Amino acid sequence: MTSMTMEDVKAALSPHHSQIKQIVADAYDEWQRIAAFRATSGYSPVLYSRTVANYVFDSIARNAKKVFSREKTVVIRQETQTIKFIFAGKVIVRFKKGDEDHLGKNILTQAVMDYLDPQQMLPGFPPEAAKVEIIWAANDIGTAIENVLVVARDGNSLRWSYSIDDVDETNATGVLPFPAGPAPDEFSPLVVVRPRKPERESK
Repeated sequence: MTSMTMEDVKAALSPHHSQIKQIVADAYDEWQRIAAFRATSGYSPVLYSRTVANYVFDSIARNAKKVFSREKTVVIRQETQTIKFIFAGKVIVRFKKGDEDHLGKNILTQAVMDYLDPQQMLPGFPPEAAKVEIIWAANDIGTAIENVLVVARDGNSLRWSYSIDDVDETNATGVLPFPAGPAPDEFSPLVVVRPRKPERESK
């Protein structure tokens, strides 16, 4: 199993960044709608945070299968309790909810330890492919996705990570273009209207 750099992984995943972020956002929105339905129907809130993580993961898996089944360069590996995606034969991806250290939350089974060991090969997967996690985190009040990160780990240690953001990747500066104003001889539709002061009533 190879140890790809962040730049190598980012290059392999960048054509799918917008799809990945939309998949996660749609999954969390689905959970929000379910939670709203529960509340309006008189059901009490769920007791365990893992219930939310499990539901969002299930929705992510369903959304990702639908989206990436149309991509010729993405291979989908459905397993008993999880699902993995292989991008361009170079990067193996799985989705997880992140913790406060920007690491995916995992129960340390042997399969999980094998995945988190960058030198351990996974049976049936390309031996040269890197293994990363795409983790998501909601905002403090749980109303929306705050961040989606691509994370490379070595066991319990973070090797590197980067955020998938909404900035157009073709705009390297990350600065949004400001529309140019009209030429001096052109009519500008922006007209400043000052409110008229009310006249004082005569005493």
